[in-house]
Amino acid sequence: MAADDPRRLLRVPGRLAFGCDDLTAAWPHGGTGLGSTIGVQLQSQGGSFPVTSEAMGGEPVEFIERGQIWGLACTLRSWVDDVLDLIFPNTSAGTTTQRQVIADPGTVRAGNWMSGRGVVLVFTPEGATHAKSATAPDVDAPFAVLYRAIPLIQESAELRLEQDAFLGVPALFAGIRDGSGRTIKIGPRKDIAL
Repeated sequence: MAADDPRRLLRVPGRLAFGCDDLTAAWPHGGTGLGSTIGVQLQSQGGSFPVTSEAMGGEPVEFIERGQIWGLACTLRSWVDDVLDLIFPNTSAGTTTQRQVIADPGTVRAGNWMSGRGVVLVFTPEGATHAKSATAPDVDAPFAVLYRAIPLIQESAELRLEQDAFLGVPALFAGIRDGSGRTIKIGPRKDIAL
């Protein structure tokens, strides 16, 4: 068991990019950067199923591992074409500005398969520091790679259009297996391959 060391506590700010193909390259790793983010959270849903015994009054006697569902939630703070095109299923270039315009309903309608919109999504830690030194970067701060991240619009997504808050695009990415059977890897960059 690891020794309790409060100096190993980390703050891990970072940036997101999609379509990455080389983690040894500088951010966005051969892909497209998603700009500034706040509130990045990796989420795992899963757990286990209890196996109960009638002879023991229905109490659990074993547990069966259930598959994990991995996701990443955040608020993207950049109102740029790459972000809009990735997150929203129905966007097109504006006729005058050629900037992305969200239009619903569009060509993507209810009932469409979403796996075709999956992308490699990488969280790159930048400036992660230890509690022991607020200035010494941690070279082993965890990267996170969702190998096939499907962008989902949160059911109650809100675009804040007001004076007292920065505009943000709430984003949720659900991970599914890629062609090699990988869903997610979290750890130091040198231990992760794309």
